[in-house]
Amino acid sequence: MTFDGTQKLIGRGAQADVFLYQGFAYKVYKPSYPAEWIAFEKHQQGEINKAGLCPVRYYDTDDAHVIKMDFVDGEMLESKINRCVQENLAGKTVIAFEPLPEGAYQIIEGYKLLARAFKSVHSAEIKDLEIPHLRDTAATGMDGEDSGKILPVIERLSGKMKECVCHLDMHFLNIMLPAAEPISEKSEYTIIDWMNARIAPPVFDYARTYVILDEFSADALEAYRQIVMPDIWAAGVSESDFADAVTVCSIIRKYEK
Repeated sequence: MTFDGTQKLIGRGAQADVFLYQGFAYKVYKPSYPAEWIAFEKHQQGEINKAGLCPVRYYDTDDAHVIKMDFVDGEMLESKINRCVQENLAGKTVIAFEPLPEGAYQIIEGYKLLARAFKSVHSAEIKDLEIPHLRDTAATGMDGEDSGKILPVIERLSGKMKECVCHLDMHFLNIMLPAAEPISEKSEYTIIDWMNARIAPPVFDYARTYVILDEFSADALEAYRQIVMPDIWAAGVSESDFADAVTVCSIIRKYEK
């Protein structure tokens, strides 16, 4: 695929750059990135579209290493939260204040939006969706010791908890806020980047985000504990089962680095 020079770089990752071009976003992978992984990503997005979880459509191009996508006009939730922190709360812990300082309410609303996003994803109908189960892919590339640690836990929790679609990379970078005022609750955000989506108990989705936040910010993790995680306790998940799910996600995460 050839651009005419009017493309604009809007994102850069370890394996791909994203350009805005003629009203669409184009994800351009490095030539060394396996084409079958790109095909799998397109398949995943199609299944997510089928489930009604994301309106962004992927389109084929004449290059197997380029995906054409609907452009989401807006900003990442992370950008909004970081702006609020820098403008109002630098060096302070939001949850510890009473009354809350200016700007804290917007940050708390960001975490509440994250909680709503989890619930929306987990409520989707999974019948007829061709999304892999976590137990079938979690140990890919692992050594025998680590796979022996995670697979029994996944099997045990899958046997005792209801399964659903799990995003498995749910954080503020993957939630887009619209540039225009949303016209309904359904349009208040768009969840992107569904490559990791699997069928699994929701405890693994919450645990995965816990692991990611634990790597980057103690304050963010504490806000997550207080604002988002009560939903999983309300669903009857025990602290020990959650801790086991965190161990699984930590081991999987180790192989991604």
